[in-house]
Amino acid sequence: MPRRIPHTETEVITGKETTEEYLEMQKRIGRFYLKRFLRILADQGKSGRFLEIGSGPGYQTAKVAEKYPKTEIVAVEPSADMITIAKSYLEQKGLSDRVRFVEGLVEDEALIKDLGRFDLIYSSFSLHHWKNLVKAFQNLYQALKEDGVLLIYDLERHWLTYYLPFIRRGIVESVRASYIPEEISSIMAKLNIQNYQVQRHFPYLSILARKGAGSNLSS
Repeated sequence: MPRRIPHTETEVITGKETTEEYLEMQKRIGRFYLKRFLRILADQGKSGRFLEIGSGPGYQTAKVAEKYPKTEIVAVEPSADMITIAKSYLEQKGLSDRVRFVEGLVEDEALIKDLGRFDLIYSSFSLHHWKNLVKAFQNLYQALKEDGVLLIYDLERHWLTYYLPFIRRGIVESVRASYIPEEISSIMAKLNIQNYQVQRHFPYLSILARKGAGSNLSS
């Protein structure tokens, strides 16, 4: 398996024009690359309090808020400019009353702890940006309510997409910074998280973990 190459550039996307372009891109193609993620999320049968990590410009946040009208969402995002765009987008969609945006990082233990406990914690396409996976997973698992579910969806580091020369810059770097199931399993073992599953959905990867023993996961 090709070695992982972490991102070396800044992880925080800034600038009004750049963040607006990012939102427009998600509006054009988000329904395709988020289709399986949203299905897996729906299969968990959760409602109540949701925590989103890496909410970006709010496209995914809006999708989840629309599908779960009785759910409160706390969205953590490291880019203040992304949050500005996301707030505006959620207001346009009439969903801002149920979503709270928080600027910060998943590795910030005090921040995540201060947000409280959640029925469902989810993230898509931000895992490969996280600097400390052990700390991040530890923070998120501790933030779950009993029987709460953690769903992480991201690219997989696969040799085919790793080496394809025609994949545009940005995507190939993300593929090379991504993880494989064995690496995720190693982290789960370190944290003594036993009720989890990692599945390949080429070119993506899904990670599901449930707090509490004996509960089934739907993938």
